Amino acid sequence: MPITFSFDVETNSVKDPNDRTRVQMAFLRLGWEHVGGSSWRYPAIDADHHSEDWFNHVVPALMYFRSMAEHAGWVVTRYSLDAHSAAVFRGGAPALGAPIKSSAALEMYAPGQKDGQADKLSEARLRKFIEDSATALD
Repeated sequence: MPITFSFDVETNSVKDPNDRTRVQMAFLRLGWEHVGGSSWRYPAIDADHHSEDWFNHVVPALMYFRSMAEHAGWVVTRYSLDAHSAAVFRGGAPALGAPIKSSAALEMYAPGQKDGQADKLSEARLRKFIEDSATALD
């Protein structure tokens, strides 16, 4: 079942428009589909995988959004996260989900953007963000 995430940010609280592009690139690289404005769907309708990969694609995208909003001082006026899903991983048993992977092993997707937008958040930088989030517990 799809997960949808929508949010509104007070326009005058966005100091650097590249920050919004960075959030967009994070969601696209993690396999989310942009459905308009600031609304996202996972998995994308044309995705090869049909189950939700919560720990490898959903949670990292939401963590990136939250971190950017906190770092940039955005005023998030509302958000909605809707999910009716199940993700299961049990060792050798058939699974709906996937095991938690290292940042280096995460499957990333081409963002398909033009005009240098993809340069605002490279795949390597997103992987480093996910890796640093894990090592922050050390």
